[in-house]
Amino acid sequence: MAETASQKLRILYDRNLLLGDKLFRRLGRARAIDGRNIRREDLANCDLLFVRSTCRIDGALLEGTPVRFVGSGVAGTDHLDFEALSRLGITVATAPGCNAESVADYVVAALLTFAERQQISWEKRTLGIVGVGHVGTIVKRFAEEALGMQTLCCDPPRKDAGDWQARDFVSYEELLRQADVITFHTPLTYEGPYKTCGLFSGPVVRQVKPGALLLNFARGPICDNALLTAMLTTGQLSEAAIDCWEGEPDYQPGLAMLASLTTPHIAGHAFEGKANGTWAVYKAACEFLERPVGRLPVYPDAPVSSLRLNCEEFSDQAILREAVKATCDIEADSARFRAAYSDTSAGRREAFDFQRKNYPLRRLFNATTLILSHPSASLVRKLEVLGFNVVVPPSEA
Repeated sequence: MAETASQKLRILYDRNLLLGDKLFRRLGRARAIDGRNIRREDLANCDLLFVRSTCRIDGALLEGTPVRFVGSGVAGTDHLDFEALSRLGITVATAPGCNAESVADYVVAALLTFAERQQISWEKRTLGIVGVGHVGTIVKRFAEEALGMQTLCCDPPRKDAGDWQARDFVSYEELLRQADVITFHTPLTYEGPYKTCGLFSGPVVRQVKPGALLLNFARGPICDNALLTAMLTTGQLSEAAIDCWEGEPDYQPGLAMLASLTTPHIAGHAFEGKANGTWAVYKAACEFLERPVGRLPVYPDAPVSSLRLNCEEFSDQAILREAVKATCDIEADSARFRAAYSDTSAGRREAFDFQRKNYPLRRLFNATTLILSHPSASLVRKLEVLGFNVVVPPSEA
């Protein structure tokens, strides 16, 4: 029997693309591979290639291969050489914003953890958001409407483009001077007027508000990790949460020991964050091949699908903390990272990748139903802003 067009189509995909085994096999003969170690010889019999950010996609890898479509199932694009892909006539698809809500959930988890450790309330304190795109926009809403924070936003490309929503954005220097917490959500760029590699480095960081906190859930090279280490050592920064590292999968041990929360680039790894990326590039491939898309595979239940909370005698922030920790336990993620520490670079790289590949199931907040006893209207609103499904039995309103 002659092979169908689908059977003839040869597909290679990063085995860490969630749902890849279910989706890409709809298109042809699909084979999984370690995405960080894809080589030219692997592409000798490959028509469609699906990757994550761990694989550098450029002319040196693709020239002379039969690859005609590349799908990158992550939000970032700094691993893609678009000029080379265009020159080679290869169609490329990406997944902008696919994990934005997952990262925003992680920011909230970090902020509530810091608040408990420092015994503070975030009400009226200032969050500085550097980069206000897919992620930063959600972070802004969560911080203002759920945590009661004031926000300062910095996004020069948007402001310079005349974006009316960016009219009140501030300069980077002003943000550093005023923010109690600084969080980065920019793409990684190496040149041009909006270069972000090394954004947190050099003399400008002297303007950081003493005792500020810093979060890097964007890309490692945005921050000078040696400088972060020095600033945490001197107390210029009081705490830091680091998910993205210079040189990952290796990382700077000194910074890992000093930062309060340390994780292996998993902020965006809620099930939806990863699945959305795979689904986006799968749909793009279907369009490229002029094939029907079919149905999205069924998602698994959340580890905590429902949670009952008694809200009497507790502050809104305390209830938020309990709900978020039950569904997005950044402290447990950090503890696993620390427990896997190795004195050798090879050991750190191996442990980093192992934890990314074997990350426990996490769902977005909207996969969990909260059953509340005696909540205030403001608390219900805050939890709903984060995405939780809230139920208040009539007898417990």
